[in-house]
Formats: sequence, structure tokens, C-alpha cells
Amino acid sequence: LLKVFDIRLKNLGRIIAPIYKSTQKLTRLYDNIEITMSSLDDTLLFFNVAKDEADTIRMGPDENELLPYLDSINRLKDASDALKQLDLDSASQSRQEIYELLRIGLGNLSQLFSQWLKQHSGGIDPVAYHSVADVPTFPTDTEKLLSMLATYLNLVNDEVSYDLKLTKTYAGIRTRHLQKSLAQFGDMSNGYIRSNSFDGPLPGQNRYSEAASRSNPSEVRFCTIRNEHWYEPGTSPFAQYTVNIVKLFQAERDLVRRIMPTVISEETFLTTADRPFETYIGTGEKMVSFFLSSPLYEVLQALDVYGYLLENDSVFDALLSLRQRHHNGMAKLLSRLQLHLSKSFTALINLIRSPFKDDTMPKQTGGVHELVYNTLTFLAYVIIYKDLLTNIFLPLGDGHWNQGSLQDAPNVSQHASDPSDGLSIFQHYLRDVIEALSHMIEQGGKQMKRPALQFVFLINNHSYLARALRDAMYAGDEHS
Repeated sequence: LLKVFDIRLKNLGRIIAPIYKSTQKLTRLYDNIEITMSSLDDTLLFFNVAKDEADTIRMGPDENELLPYLDSINRLKDASDALKQLDLDSASQSRQEIYELLRIGLGNLSQLFSQWLKQHSGGIDPVAYHSVADVPTFPTDTEKLLSMLATYLNLVNDEVSYDLKLTKTYAGIRTRHLQKSLAQFGDMSNGYIRSNSFDGPLPGQNRYSEAASRSNPSEVRFCTIRNEHWYEPGTSPFAQYTVNIVKLFQAERDLVRRIMPTVISEETFLTTADRPFETYIGTGEKMVSFFLSSPLYEVLQALDVYGYLLENDSVFDALLSLRQRHHNGMAKLLSRLQLHLSKSFTALINLIRSPFKDDTMPKQTGGVHELVYNTLTFLAYVIIYKDLLTNIFLPLGDGHWNQGSLQDAPNVSQHASDPSDGLSIFQHYLRDVIEALSHMIEQGGKQMKRPALQFVFLINNHSYLARALRDAMYAGDEHS
């Protein structure tokens, strides 16, 4: 009986097996249909995303609650990605609607980014802040929001292929901020040039024949007018311009790195600094042109400006390393200034060696000659820039100021104690200037029409020369 029962069970199994397999297939098919239906439902929802998010997107973001607006943009982006997979006209139309909303949404976020930037980009007075760390930028919370928004905009901008021009937005606002902050220095530099430039004959100066008078009014001024207002180190408006533009550029670079995504931060800073630096170089070129036609005592300011440029050249190079034209602009300023300075010191000694023309004759008073006073005062100030001058004189070589002079002239000394040392060459130059000045005093005495005035002129000018040298020696001992 059991054997018959076992046979019947086996036969039943063989009969049921095909039915079981068919049931499994039906189950899988049902599951697939369920998944397909669910996926279709999700896909159909993407067709409605544009309608669902339109009001939110068009209304714009809430400054105090930004995340819901970003969520709406993310839903639009997800819908666009999903519909991209469907080869349907209706899908293409929906994607176009979504793209238009994305354009509006990203534009609204860009406007918010601009609005936050403008709140603290109205210009500052950089003189009020001693160091880069002191320069005010943005409150910490605002800076974090700007950074988050910039990162999001840059990421979504790439994903949806929308030309947002985030770098241009930032640079446009912050460039105006920098220009407004630095405008005072450009105005001061241009104002100084206007108020200290002169053309034509000096007041009260007679017109002489070209052969008998000096054609350079700056030389006439140095020989005939005692200068009472000597330049003090660090007071040049362009020197102040240099210090403060470096300070603001460093602060701006740090701010850009904190706000903008790394991939665009360098380009953003360079674009922001572009126009302010070009304005700075343009003002520098005007200052150099002013120095070229100014009296010799302006050499002191030119020296000071040259020192500031030289000191900050490497800083500018590090800040603006990707802008070759910036480097060329700074190099041109330095080159023109160095050439002017080297020529000015040669011009001074040549002026002292041949000082007297019809328009630069000494006054018949017997007093200290203006050229003696101006030269000695000039030398007292120029000693301040001794280190800078040694670097200028060294490549020019020992005695370069005597080229064209007769080597056996009484006011031409022989050689520097060490022709390979810039300081020794500078000391040689100073000796030649003093010897030329002493010889000039002798010549000036001979121009006095009365013998008594001749002796008075010699005594006054030689004693003034000796006193100035003595004071210089004492000052040197105090600083050594």
C-alpha cells in the first residue's frame, strides 16, 4: 500500500512541477509590471515638476531661508535628468519648461549673491587699517552664505550647462569696491603733479638768448630758488598708493579664496584686480613723467617711490603671477625710474661744474648761493637712501658720472677705494660733488663785481660748506 502511495506522490509531483514553474514566471512578471508601473508613475511626476515648482522659482529665494529654494532647483534638475532619457516630444517640451525655470532660478540666486556682495563693497579708507588682517571684508555669517551660494551656483551651473558668469559677477562688484577705496591716492598723485608742475620762465626771470641761458627750467629753479620744502620719506602720494594697493590686493585675494570655489578663485581674483592695477600703473607713469621734468630736489621723492616699487615688486608678482602685462607694467616703471635717477645724479654734478649762465648768475649780495644751499641740503637727505643708491651706482660702474669730463680737471677725483663695491662708488661720487661745489664757490666769487663782496661770498659759502660737512659727519656718527 505504501509503495502504491509513493508512486502516486511522485506522479503528482511530475504533474505539478510545470504548473509551479509557470506560477514563478507569472510572479516575476507581476513584480516587473509593478516596478514598471511605479517607475512610470515617478516618470509621470517629472512631467509635473515644472508646474509644481514654477511659483516658488519665479518668486525668488527667501534670504533668511535659502534651503527650500535650493531644493526646488534640485528637483527641477533631477526632473531634467530623468526626462532626458525619454525620446518623446512631450518630454522634450517639459525639459524646455524646466530649463527656463532653472535659468530663472539660477538668475535669482545670482542676484542674491550680488546683493550680499554689494552690502559690504562700498569702498573703505585703507589708511585706517594697519595690516592686511585688519582690513574689513564681510561678517562671518554673510561670508559663509556667500561661500555656500558660490559653490552651489558653480556646481549647478556646470551640470545644467548654463552660462552664469559667476566670476564676472564677483569681479564687477569688487572691482568697483577696490577702485573706490584707492581713488583718493590717484587723486592725490594727480593733484601733486598739477600743483608742482611748471612751464615757461620763472616769475621775474628775464628772457635771454638761447646760447647764454639754460634751456631746462628745472635747472634754473635749482640754481636760483632756495627750496624750503624738502621731501620727507614715505610722504609721496604714490608711495602711499603702493602700500595701500598691496594691502587691499592681499586682503581681496584672501577673501576670494574663502568665498569662491577653488577651481575659479584664482581667475576671479585676477579679473577683480585687473582694472585697479592698470589704473595704478597709469598713475605711476604720470608720476615718472613728472619726475623727468622736475627740479633736482624731486629726485628724493623719485628715490623713495623707486624703493617702494622695488620692495613690493615681488609681492605684485606673486599676487598677479598669471598676468604678464602686469609684470611688464611694473618692470617698465622700475626701469624708467632707475634710468632717470642715474641721469639725475650725473646732471647734478654737471650742473655744479658749469653753473653760471646769464639766468643763473649769483646775486650781488655775497650770501650763500642757492645752488650751494640746495645741493648740500639735497645731499643731507639723499644719504637716507644710501643702501638704495649703492645698488643703483654699482652696475653703472665707478666714475660713470665723469664720462665726458676731463680727467685732469680740478674737481674730478681719481677712483673709488673699491670699484667693485657700490658704497665705495657712492662715496666717490659724494667726494666729486663736494670738490665740484668748492670749485663752483671759487668761480662764484669771481662773479662778484666788488672785491669786498668777493671775499664775503667766499667766506659765507665756504663756511656754510664746512658746517654742512661737519653736521653730516656728526649725524653719521650718531647713526653708526
